[in-house]
Amino acid sequence: MRILLTAGGTEEPIDGVRRLTNISTGATGGVLAQTLADHGAEVLLLHARRAPLDAIAVERDTFVTFADLEAALHGHLQARDWDVVIHLAAVSDYSVASVEVDGRRVIHGDRGKIGSGGEVVIRLTPSPKLIDGLRNWSRNEAILVVGFKLTNTADPADRISKIRALLDRGTTDLVVHNDLGEIEGNRHPAEIWNAGGPVVRTETKAELAVALFNLLRKTRTTDDERSTEMNR
Repeated sequence: MRILLTAGGTEEPIDGVRRLTNISTGATGGVLAQTLADHGAEVLLLHARRAPLDAIAVERDTFVTFADLEAALHGHLQARDWDVVIHLAAVSDYSVASVEVDGRRVIHGDRGKIGSGGEVVIRLTPSPKLIDGLRNWSRNEAILVVGFKLTNTADPADRISKIRALLDRGTTDLVVHNDLGEIEGNRHPAEIWNAGGPVVRTETKAELAVALFNLLRKTRTTDDERSTEMNR
């Protein structure tokens, strides 16, 4: 089973030293990549350059910005017949459109440094959802797409609504859900959902990795058997 897995957070430059980013460390992606490889999968880990994942014994590529990740995903999905893409990377919902200092627009990006002391206004523009393009970019039309949804709410109905919203987009086969309020130390509860509802619940990253591998293998076997039956 060939698996392309993204992990870590994107960074959108404000200037040469400041970034718009998120709290993702890529640690869960590292555990998943290593465990999937240990179970016999061929894994490419596409991770944030700053994520400390050098010890993961799989093929790797890196990204920094949204544009980097988009280009890398498109290139890798076109280059090989991947069976699965697991999109775990925490992608910025916004990029920097413009920066003003004391009412005057200044050049922004990954060079220079905006001086201190002035009033800074940063205007953001929404980024497209990368997960919506994965199947279309893939050379393998039958690729399985796994998305992740991190919520931060104690309301079960709100959590379900957000999971359903991702599944209802029609671009993912499975969604792995975590809630930030439940993650503490080694405890990392997760649920794997398909269109019918929750399928598996796990309590640690390692348990999640094994459960996901088994579910993907079962799903692929079922799909292969269905395809064989239709071709008879």
